[in-house]
Amino acid sequence: MKKYNLILLILLILFILPLSIKSQAFFGGIALGGVTSQVDGDHNNGFHKVGFTAGAFVGYEINDIFEAQFEIKYIQKGSRSSADDSEQFTIQLDYVELPLIASMNLGFFDINGYKFDWISVEAGASIDVLAYTNQNNNGANESSERWKRLCVNGLVGLKFNVIDKKLQIGTRIITSINSAYAGNYLHSYRFGQWGAFNDVLELVAYYRF
Repeated sequence: MKKYNLILLILLILFILPLSIKSQAFFGGIALGGVTSQVDGDHNNGFHKVGFTAGAFVGYEINDIFEAQFEIKYIQKGSRSSADDSEQFTIQLDYVELPLIASMNLGFFDINGYKFDWISVEAGASIDVLAYTNQNNNGANESSERWKRLCVNGLVGLKFNVIDKKLQIGTRIITSINSAYAGNYLHSYRFGQWGAFNDVLELVAYYRF
């Protein structure tokens, strides 16, 4: 029940937050897209789990090149064994994601008169708050209490203008900086620690009001 209350809260913020933006330098909108993910360290190598992400964003245009953007989104991460595996295993990790992004428009590139002002590169970090988790092994639920409530991520991506900046398509690579698991998970080593780490490929449409 808590999961659905959280989703309703996010949907409420999704509509109220962008509509509260008044200054011309500020902008706001909604985001909707899909993800594929894996948990590095669980032996299920590969981005087999498919999920969705949705939320709202607000941003500030620093100048014609640079922007800063804050988002609040619901995102489904986790892991799934491939269809060919004899044992079917799923880890479902749903988070409230809070990314802070800096982006740079490539319009200053000019090759024989052709400008790349329809492409932006972006980088940033996010804090994930665990909203729902479930583990399933061949149809049987397993304990999933040791996944951490908070997870810090780094991200990089590209954003493409479809209708000026009104409608944009963004692609991102999102990866955990700290282990998402609180127990002894000695299958993956990253950033000076052993653990289990979320890796996500994301494709999202951004619509500005």
